[in-house]
Amino acid sequence: MDDLEIFASALRGDDVRLRELAGEHGLVCTAAEPASVFLIRPADDGGQRGTLAVVGASGGGSVGKVRLPRSFPVRRIGYDGGCFVLTAGDGREVRGTPGQFGVWPKIVTAEHNPAYEQHLEEAFLATHLLPDGPREPSAVGLPSPGAAWGELPADEIVRRQYVVVPAAGQELSVSFDCAGPEKVAELLPHTREVVADFGQVRRTGAEFLWDWGANGDESEEDRVGFLDAVAPTDLVVFRSGDFEVHFDDASGRYFPDGYWGAVQYRRDMTPESGTMEA
Repeated sequence: MDDLEIFASALRGDDVRLRELAGEHGLVCTAAEPASVFLIRPADDGGQRGTLAVVGASGGGSVGKVRLPRSFPVRRIGYDGGCFVLTAGDGREVRGTPGQFGVWPKIVTAEHNPAYEQHLEEAFLATHLLPDGPREPSAVGLPSPGAAWGELPADEIVRRQYVVVPAAGQELSVSFDCAGPEKVAELLPHTREVVADFGQVRRTGAEFLWDWGANGDESEEDRVGFLDAVAPTDLVVFRSGDFEVHFDDASGRYFPDGYWGAVQYRRDMTPESGTMEA
């Protein structure tokens, strides 16, 4: 990870080390008002790698990566009206605040997703529509369990950040990753199909988690115990229509304390990858 002090020095007017870091073909934009620096450099694979640094008023801050699709080769970076503006060689522009460029929409990884670049491009071009930094659910106006979510308009779902719905005999929290009202409205019909078929989604996900995490020397009794113990709690729908289901371990035997299992599915409800989340 790049040293935050290099970016802090550039904001104070000394950009020598930042220019060295950028190199001959790098692009740099410093924005004093939000105390942020956007850096883009050539990547080893022929693409570009983005770095966004945000410097705190009293010291500290963060340095993070920005994913850049190959279909949008950046030729210029500017800052205007509170937003960084990235311009491609063909004249297209993508703009967003430091908070929006710092958001990482969920995408099934390239290893398991032949459409990864397409999904990355869609999210990148929609940067100006992404959340402006992290948000915490408000205690006011959250839906009650079993809320009739089919009757809620998309902007209300976005405001609430999640809805709790009945699915395969249980209550399930449903949320939409990095999606505003228009994207939620687009994804709702597909999401209702996933919820309607959640019995199968649950079974295939639990079995996938077992196969993904098993050592190979477990007994059939161990397998049955695992499948009985894990249960889904959350459905997170990605902008692409792919989705993720979080599984909790009610027995406390299979996941480390404070962790849960997550399965990433393609849009057609096929499980593709697993992760442990904390």
